[in-house]
Amino acid sequence: MLQMFFSHFIWKLEHSMLCFNLSPLFIPAVWVIGLLPHTFSILLISYYGAPFSNVMPRLNFSDLDAKRVPRHIQRIAAKCQGAHRNGHECFPLFVGAVLTMNLSSLPYYKRNLYAMSYALLRILFNMLYITVSSERISLLRSLVWNIANILTFVMVIESVLANMPF
Repeated sequence: MLQMFFSHFIWKLEHSMLCFNLSPLFIPAVWVIGLLPHTFSILLISYYGAPFSNVMPRLNFSDLDAKRVPRHIQRIAAKCQGAHRNGHECFPLFVGAVLTMNLSSLPYYKRNLYAMSYALLRILFNMLYITVSSERISLLRSLVWNIANILTFVMVIESVLANMPF
């Protein structure tokens, strides 16, 4: 019974990826992926007793020492904020690439595959950004970042080539 459910689910997913343009849905999804580390960091420092003020929210992370948040939690919160900022810095490039794909004759499955791949790479990037603590493994995080951003250029280039008359 469970196997039948999963095979039906996979078939529906494959059908949707081939027959429907889902790529614009990844725009809000990627924005949320960029917002999640920020939300996590707020919950984390609040759990450890640091008050959160929405009046001047950018100052919430400036003086965590005085708020008696443990040093390792401060580092995690800082990494979360870095992942959050990075996600929103890369967001316009992704939006432009998705819009370019949707103005072209690129097949739906490619649009969907590229947009979904980018979203998955951003999730992996966030996890690596927050958890990596060695210089050597941080190179993996940089590699994931580069692959995700190169993918946006591939989206644009392939969209242009799909409309070429040759």
